[in-house]
Amino acid sequence: MSVQLHPLVSALLVLLVVALLLFLFSPFLAERLLFLPPGIDPGEAPRLDGVVGESVTLNTDDGVQVHGWWYEAAEGGGVPDGADPEGRGAAQTAPAVLVLHGNAGSIAGRVDLAEGYLRSGISVLLLSYRGYGRSEGRPSLDGVRKDTRAGLDFLAEATGGLHRVVVHGRSLGGAVALSALEPGEPEPAGMILESSFTSLDRIARAVYPFIPSPLLFRIRGLLDAEGRVADFEGPVFVIHGGADRIVPPEMGRRLYDAARNPRDLWIVDGAGHNDLEWVAGDEHRTRVTDFVLEVTGSGR
Repeated sequence: MSVQLHPLVSALLVLLVVALLLFLFSPFLAERLLFLPPGIDPGEAPRLDGVVGESVTLNTDDGVQVHGWWYEAAEGGGVPDGADPEGRGAAQTAPAVLVLHGNAGSIAGRVDLAEGYLRSGISVLLLSYRGYGRSEGRPSLDGVRKDTRAGLDFLAEATGGLHRVVVHGRSLGGAVALSALEPGEPEPAGMILESSFTSLDRIARAVYPFIPSPLLFRIRGLLDAEGRVADFEGPVFVIHGGADRIVPPEMGRRLYDAARNPRDLWIVDGAGHNDLEWVAGDEHRTRVTDFVLEVTGSGR
């Protein structure tokens, strides 16, 4: 004899099952929503400020090959037109920046930033996370951390040590940069956190305010930039758009307040999440390059 449940009871049971599944699989779902590769081949590295970019392939600890564009500043032994791109000698003396893009970003969208650094004698590595651009694999929280580590290792060898390297992480890139720091391992000379969020669960709450709090429990502690920046010993420069409607400006302030060694907080009036550099204008290039030159001991 079959038992028929009241429609309301049946609906409640369905909701409970759905809620349980969402709770159990929330970390997986978070990754799927967090990483949004645009599926665009960035092509070959364009020439920037007279420097020929070199396509590089880096091997991560788990055997994935990730792709990037490497630009050696002309002041430190750059590669002018017609020169041998393998000649790195004097680049050992130039500081370098590892540029990490956002969740739907591409290295092709960071060339203006790279050109600004090159004009100030700063080398640049634009890195594609796994699953982005020409990089192998599928993006994951642990995977992008390994990708970042591979980028740092490359620059440490190219410049003579991480004391000559700064990480410039935009949006997701800032949280990824901090997650790549290993206790007891050498750290970069400084961090630029631009339009970055404090943690995965807090940005999920900000973007999807309708999600019940219990469903966010399973992703707490993931990409905890606010917690990790407190452990980073180097100087931190936080930049955020004052009109950012995706990552609230308050998150930038929280990162600055949590930093062990806060150097500067710049809230760009009128700037949103995707137009910050355009609104900030030339001052953006001046301030980020000055920071890199200062913390790497390069001067002008």
